[in-house]
Amino acid sequence: MVIRGKADGARIEGLEIQRWAHGGDAVAVPGSGPLAGAIVFVPGGVPGDRVTVAIVQRKKRWARARIVAIEVPSPERVEAPCPIQARCGGCPWMPGSAAAQAASRLAILRGEARKRLGWDDAEAALRISLAEVPEAPRFGYRPRMKLGWRNAQGRVVIGFRGKSSHELFEVTQCSIAAPALNAALPRLAARVAAIGDGRGDLRLVAGAEGVAAWVQPEGAPGFGVGPERVTVAVGRGAHAVSPRGFLQANPPVAAAMTGAIAAWAREAGGSHAVELFAGSGALTPALWDAGYTVDAYELDPSAAAGFAALRDGLDVAPERGRWSQADLLGVGVPTPPPRQPPDLVLLDPPRIGAAEVMPWVRGVGARTVILMSCDVATGFRDLALLCEGGAYRVDAVTGWDMFPHTGHQELLARVVRV
Repeated sequence: MVIRGKADGARIEGLEIQRWAHGGDAVAVPGSGPLAGAIVFVPGGVPGDRVTVAIVQRKKRWARARIVAIEVPSPERVEAPCPIQARCGGCPWMPGSAAAQAASRLAILRGEARKRLGWDDAEAALRISLAEVPEAPRFGYRPRMKLGWRNAQGRVVIGFRGKSSHELFEVTQCSIAAPALNAALPRLAARVAAIGDGRGDLRLVAGAEGVAAWVQPEGAPGFGVGPERVTVAVGRGAHAVSPRGFLQANPPVAAAMTGAIAAWAREAGGSHAVELFAGSGALTPALWDAGYTVDAYELDPSAAAGFAALRDGLDVAPERGRWSQADLLGVGVPTPPPRQPPDLVLLDPPRIGAAEVMPWVRGVGARTVILMSCDVATGFRDLALLCEGGAYRVDAVTGWDMFPHTGHQELLARVVRV
């Protein structure tokens, strides 16, 4: 490795990319020179690359660099099929193989377990695994998208905003979007053109009835295009989803996760469960399939109708699934109280986690707690909070590739009472 110039503007030759970080950037750690031991984030790198980089930002313990040249490409480097991948920033791991992506996802999980739970390498290897869902596609998998648009003198651009910027990259075909979403873009561009000059957001979701879209101009009322809701099948459940509603990004992976939750719930051997952050019941069928009655809690009042429709569509008796609106993060407890003490608690909080409700979960004394998290860092933080005092221990953690080609993954953890 050769370093030319000062640390703040250094040019480093022969830098070895070691892994990807949770945020999506590649990571290298120089072994010598003024940056020895510092973490260097290198957007666009693939683990195993040897690169020349220029340092563009320098802090005490880390730096950010841009690739000047790829001296020796990694054996795991592949051709990204998306023409705007490097500029868009939405799929930073796409130039790497599936095996390289899996290795980095596992390393991220193990790193957080060491940091938050104090696990050594042996315990992390024993309790952490990656789930395999062979039927899940790695391209064309997303049934929903959020894009930006602008209309200037009849010239309409629909696309993604660049990472940490307002720059709009025009999209005519997104390689990870469901084909129906790509096919709908010209029709939606025509509707945007009719608005006149301006800019705004566009949300769309594909389902059995076609594509539902919501066009939101900046500073003006929004409007829908197509059906108000579409039906999306996830496992046994059929979910009615609006463009502004929530839907897991990868239905085959979500269905497999639901099956895993059902298996853990059966092993727990209980009969009553509390589900926190339940939404309209995306995970509830797992508990019903395992024989539980469920008290479900969710902040969004519009989710109540979806929960009832899902329950009725699965021919589940109303007393086996009670839905209640509750501000779990604001109040810290589910209200009204559960009908009986739960044998199992299932949580699927937002990205910020469930720290506010963890004291209640710890105190209610369920034999099993299952945590699903779309953010690895906050997920492990919440696991550590639950295990404070020694009443619970984390038994198993699995990582699920809900978002191929990105640094994000779903975490599913089983926690048992000691």
